[in-house]
Amino acid sequence: MPRVSDQVVIVGAGETKVGKLPGMQSVHIQAWAVQQALVDCGLRVSDLDGLINLDPYAVPHSMFSSTLSEYLGLKPKFLSTLDVGGTVTGMTMLQQAVWAIEAGHCEVVACVYGENALTARAPEQRGLAMQNLMGGQEWEEPFGVHGMVTPYALVAQRYLHQYGATVDDFGEVSVLTRRHALNNENAQMKKPMTLEDHRASKMISSPLRLLDCSLVSDGGGAVILTTRSRAQRIGQPFVSIKSMAMRATHSSIAQLPDLEDFGMREAGRDAFEAAGEGPEAMQVALLHDAFSVSVLITLEALGFCQPGQGGNYLRAGRASMAGSCPLNPHGGLLSQAHIGGMLHLTEAVQQLRGRAGRRQIEGARRAVVSGNGGVFSVCGVMVFEAN
Repeated sequence: MPRVSDQVVIVGAGETKVGKLPGMQSVHIQAWAVQQALVDCGLRVSDLDGLINLDPYAVPHSMFSSTLSEYLGLKPKFLSTLDVGGTVTGMTMLQQAVWAIEAGHCEVVACVYGENALTARAPEQRGLAMQNLMGGQEWEEPFGVHGMVTPYALVAQRYLHQYGATVDDFGEVSVLTRRHALNNENAQMKKPMTLEDHRASKMISSPLRLLDCSLVSDGGGAVILTTRSRAQRIGQPFVSIKSMAMRATHSSIAQLPDLEDFGMREAGRDAFEAAGEGPEAMQVALLHDAFSVSVLITLEALGFCQPGQGGNYLRAGRASMAGSCPLNPHGGLLSQAHIGGMLHLTEAVQQLRGRAGRRQIEGARRAVVSGNGGVFSVCGVMVFEAN
């Protein structure tokens, strides 16, 4: 497996407030996130000569990297807007930044995503109002398969059937991530949750209930990459990217493979092999949790437990803050905020730099981050290591 250059590192991470940010447009939010990341590592906007971002979904905007660059007053040497699918996009931004820096196109790159998905929707709307097209409008929506909840509900139903799991296994994910979010001052959800709360929550698309579904949020996150030599001159703690692997298997829900054939398994295998470390060496896991079932499938695909045993893994306490590999200590998409998975990346960086505050995992040296776009259509896994 190809390795990621160890001469390009992450030196800064920042995030905006999350929840409702009335009056702020996507460009304002992304600029804020970049500024926060720059402050974190002691750099200035004028130091940036590379910019990579994901354009907003709620209010689509072409050439968004150009818009953000102009707003920040930049004239970068390298510019890119990416969208390979959901939370995989953030990892792909980092991968592209590494290549750009390694090839000499630029030296300091900001990777950023953020938008006003919550306050931009009409008052009568519920859920994420995605205005961009994804290709299933003609073939899937006429049959009731639209948005993201219903397709993931089909996956969740299959998971229950195939493994004899229960909806309480989904509830274990939601309760755990909410408990972790309570230690995060920048979390959208502040109210404790019990399994009884999960069972009583509104059914959205059977078997997924309201508390199985991630949040609609305003907010943004950004990371700063530069050369190892410059990071050493800056004098701040930095993080290496040990590996990154990706698998794409389908786009349409009609082409969804069997659970055991999702690309997450192969992406995880390749990422761990390239990093030279397996899941047992990870001290923190930032796993895709747009829906609770996603966490169970990913835990199993990455080898943390056997297929169908994700719920028991959580009940055993192995993913808690006192466990062998805490899961989503920031609260994840389910309880911190759904910012396209970008805050999984910022959390990994801050944990490995020892800057996560009350939720800091003692001695965290390695982290694994997973993401998937669509309905496990594009799966990505990254391994990070503290320096």
